[in-house]
Amino acid sequence: MSRAWASRFFFSVVAAMALAALMSGTACTRWGKPGAIPPTLTPLSAIYVNPTTGSDSSGNGTQTKPYKTLTKAVEVLAMSKSLAPNGVTINLSNGDYTAANGEKFPIVVPTAVTITGMNFGTGPHTGTFIDGFGQDTIFEQLVDAPARSAYTTLEIAPGVSVSMSDVYVGASKLKLPGSRAAYWSLDVLGSLSAGLSNFGSGTVSKAPSVSGVLVTGGTLSCASCEIQGNDFGIGAFSVTVPVSTAYPSSTPSTSPTATPTGEPSLPSVTLTHSGGDSTIVAKGVDLLTDASVDVSVSGEVFERAKYAFEDSFPPIVSIPFDGTVDFGGGISGSPGGNNFIGARVSEISLTRRNETVSALDDTWNPSQQGANPSGRYRKMVVFGAGASGKNVTVHREARGSTVTVGPAVAPTSTPSVGPSISPTPSP
Repeated sequence: MSRAWASRFFFSVVAAMALAALMSGTACTRWGKPGAIPPTLTPLSAIYVNPTTGSDSSGNGTQTKPYKTLTKAVEVLAMSKSLAPNGVTINLSNGDYTAANGEKFPIVVPTAVTITGMNFGTGPHTGTFIDGFGQDTIFEQLVDAPARSAYTTLEIAPGVSVSMSDVYVGASKLKLPGSRAAYWSLDVLGSLSAGLSNFGSGTVSKAPSVSGVLVTGGTLSCASCEIQGNDFGIGAFSVTVPVSTAYPSSTPSTSPTATPTGEPSLPSVTLTHSGGDSTIVAKGVDLLTDASVDVSVSGEVFERAKYAFEDSFPPIVSIPFDGTVDFGGGISGSPGGNNFIGARVSEISLTRRNETVSALDDTWNPSQQGANPSGRYRKMVVFGAGASGKNVTVHREARGSTVTVGPAVAPTSTPSVGPSISPTPSP
């Protein structure tokens, strides 16, 4: 599946390219010329947005006079000359944030910020729903893809760290321009730490190339997130960003640095479960990588896909070394507790050489490949090249790759060492 998607979408990818021309001198969400923004007189710490009662023309972003769109809030944030030392929070009231309501998609977050919504858990249309899509020109230029081939709703710009909670992100009225176009609700080129959020929400489409989250050389950390898509739930791969250009900011910490090293930007995906649902639901692959991604997952439910995890995303750049994959008991310290039940082909599928996957203390399809009727492995089992089954498949060409399953490793007690007592010398 993933290889077919790759041939459809990355048919013209030849190399990564610099982003300097794309990002320099821009501050609005569409990377064009920003409108006039009144100067901020006091350090900006909070912006309030209400799609029902707010106004982008007469509002000032306060709780009593909120803006109407997230687009406006991001523009104001990007142009502000004075930011609070503890950071800025954009507070989104519940409601639909749509193009009909004034949003300009994709909404690109160009500087560090915390974005919080309301009423999460009640569904997208009664919670905070960022609902729409636009051409993902940053991605297209980054990988030299054709124009009008990539679309997204929300984008974290390169070098930018964003926190997000209690929001729904998707496109309820999605219509792509052709069969070779692809959509993902979120594109993470920077760093996103999210909690209690839903990506791909409200998106109804039969097109295969409709996905949840794309991690384009960035860092994604999700605590109790719900992610859904057709092709993949999360797709992550390395890219090269030769040049970064600083964004308007009052503090150096929110500005990316320019170091044209030409080295790939290696992505990471961390999924945890702290409360609420923590699920990935895709038709193709729940979590798809190019084998360069550091993966740490615990407490996740993988649902309905052909594969829960697969490493067959076509590399965009040469990968200097493999990422680490930890579904439990591995190098990142994941406690496991994942639910690998329901994959139509295989839960974990490895296609590349010398990949090491640790998956201890998880639940699997029962009575398959040595799992007991409760879906647990009573002892440690290492699957290597040639393994094929409902739980683990390691293709024959993936020589040197292994998937280790079994119970959690019991902690070893370290014997306490009492203080050494030196004899008192005789007078």
